[in-house]
Amino acid sequence: MNFLRIVVMIEYGLQAGLALVGAGMVIWAMADAARRPAGIFEAHTNQTKPTWLLILGGALIFGLGSAALTIFLGGRMGLFGLAAIVAAGVYLAGPKRQFELWA
Repeated sequence: MNFLRIVVMIEYGLQAGLALVGAGMVIWAMADAARRPAGIFEAHTNQTKPTWLLILGGALIFGLGSAALTIFLGGRMGLFGLAAIVAAGVYLAGPKRQFELWA
């Protein structure tokens, strides 16, 4: 087995791992936003609940699609997949944390 083949296999493993972690993060953010009451969004954030659900719904579509392409077709984590992870990260680090601090 040559060195380049080993490097490509490691790279594929890292890409697939990132895709799985990102998909899990997006699912977690969407589930958390869906179960929160609408009034808490308006009291603690600049956005309403439908706005966050729209953002996270788009992130869910792109995140799961990117993860599926990365894992099943051996592709790379694309720009839309990374954007989905960023959107989920913004929700989990921002509004979700504020909800827990004020609860």
